[in-house]
Amino acid sequence: MNIEEATSVYPFLKRGLKDKFDQRTSLQSFLEINRSELIDSIDHLTKIMNGEEATFSTDPDRRVIDYVITKIVLTYIRDYFISARYAIRERNALYENFEKEKDPKILRLVSQELSVEIDRQEDKYLISIPSFLKNAVVFNDKELKLCNQELMDGKVVASKHVLAKVIREAFYRKYMLDVNEVVEFPAEVDELLKPYVSEVVSKGREIRQERANLGPLNERAFPPCLAEIIDQMKKGANVSHAGRFFLVTFLHRIGLPNDEIFKYFGDVPDFAEKITKYQIEHITGTGRGREYSVPSCQTLGSLGLCYKERDPLCSSGKISHPLGFYRTRNLSNRPVGKPGSVNRVDKSGNSQK
Repeated sequence: MNIEEATSVYPFLKRGLKDKFDQRTSLQSFLEINRSELIDSIDHLTKIMNGEEATFSTDPDRRVIDYVITKIVLTYIRDYFISARYAIRERNALYENFEKEKDPKILRLVSQELSVEIDRQEDKYLISIPSFLKNAVVFNDKELKLCNQELMDGKVVASKHVLAKVIREAFYRKYMLDVNEVVEFPAEVDELLKPYVSEVVSKGREIRQERANLGPLNERAFPPCLAEIIDQMKKGANVSHAGRFFLVTFLHRIGLPNDEIFKYFGDVPDFAEKITKYQIEHITGTGRGREYSVPSCQTLGSLGLCYKERDPLCSSGKISHPLGFYRTRNLSNRPVGKPGSVNRVDKSGNSQK
């Protein structure tokens, strides 16, 4: 695979970008020349925000232009939530392609581009420990824990599969830092972009509004899987990492702030304040990481965390996601047109700040 072919798979490569763009072209001119591509990129972003299927172009030139325009748009919007939705799609595409990549020159080029220091040793890769630690902070992934790695001369000896995961996280981390940087756009570019981005921004607001409208926190509406985890934590049981991960994603998704989520961990036997706060920030995306989704009922079942037999709504087969259970049981507590902070509802039914 030559560099031109590689750009259709890895559109962020600087060598490919330099070949395709005239450095003397202004940002305004570039967007005006590629106005139809701008419209398509906005449509692509909107589909991703809606959770629809949205594939990337396989044409090398078009793929790079689309990538650049979308990055400009996201930098202009500077909305962490919207950026994360798109970056996850790019990140996943990179991971799949890197896993299949056979050209060692391309593997090294991509790694260098993302500041991951590697050396090849037969069918293994030596990753510098700083590069590994910086990009291997993925909750509950045993393959990326340093204690599970083979070390040699101060480097991690990794399979290509593990390297692909490190590269995946390095891309996401760098991309999110780039698009959330404060950038002053010229007035003429601002005027050009503003009409196009409104739909994407509105969709982001709509999703946040949906979260706000889940109503006050009502533990009586929690699905049995979550109720069991909370009960075990209150008893001082050592709840699994998967259970804690589910707890954090669920509470975050229904609008509970991090400091309120933190309170649920007070009785766990291995409680450590700094580590717990860090993990909560990482899972919720508030620590400059990606925002994780709430696991589905199917996933929870495979992890041994499903207790559907305890509730007729769950056992009816009508519920496929724990959030669906919460919405159904919490309908009477849903405020209409009254967005705001999430309050607690204690077991007596009294609302508390």
